[in-house]
Amino acid sequence: MKDILTLEQALALIDNGLDPVLLFDDQNRVIAANMALRTLLGGQLDTLIGRRAEELADSPVQMLLSGGDTFAYLGADDHHGYYTAQDLRLPPGAPAVRARLLRDVSEVEHLRAEREHLQTELAAQALHDPVTGLLNRRGLMVALEPQVSRSRRYSSPLSVIVMDVYGASAEAAFLVRISQILKDQLRWADVIGCSENREFIMVLPETHRDDALSLTEKLNERLGREFQGGNTAWAAYGVVEWQKTDNTSTLLRRAQTALDQGRAARDGRTAVAL
Repeated sequence: MKDILTLEQALALIDNGLDPVLLFDDQNRVIAANMALRTLLGGQLDTLIGRRAEELADSPVQMLLSGGDTFAYLGADDHHGYYTAQDLRLPPGAPAVRARLLRDVSEVEHLRAEREHLQTELAAQALHDPVTGLLNRRGLMVALEPQVSRSRRYSSPLSVIVMDVYGASAEAAFLVRISQILKDQLRWADVIGCSENREFIMVLPETHRDDALSLTEKLNERLGREFQGGNTAWAAYGVVEWQKTDNTSTLLRRAQTALDQGRAARDGRTAVAL
């Protein structure tokens, strides 16, 4: 088969390529490098030629010789880049038996890091819990604010229940089933959320504390029917009613404190704190 490139043309192509290339002999010694690698290393190339990779274990350039899938390297111009490496066996008969090709993937890595940062920001700004589909704490704060404003303006009742359910399983299916039960028991005007601690929060407009307490009893009955038999579930509640001194944060904080008191009062039965 006729060669497409002469040896001289192939060497010129490698030497002028954009990707750094190292050549090794059969003793795993570095015997040559192309222009891109010389630029990357600056004056450090002389420390490589004729040396075996094993002899450079403590050298900053070691990652170039044996780095894994993707690795970071600080170049001669203080450019912090990311590279991938590919090792190729060369045809017999030449001084070089192995070539190591490096590919600069810094832009890809920077884009990946930026994407992860954006995903983190979006997750923080998301309004719904990914497991239950209910409002998360941020979403609940957004929904609760106008309810508090309305109560302050018209002196209308508003209650909040924070509910912690303990069952045989804390898996997603258990949490989803609890959220479905709450949706069945609450009115269309009520707001349900699920915090990052897997506590369910119910906002009940036009509801006094005594009525909210009655709702916890209904929820207990429903939980008892749902998880009877081999499955068990018990709940602790914090029940509070809006006061004139409350804003959104203090109302939720009082409900959380009441829940903590309910947990502390646990005696094997449902515990409720006001």
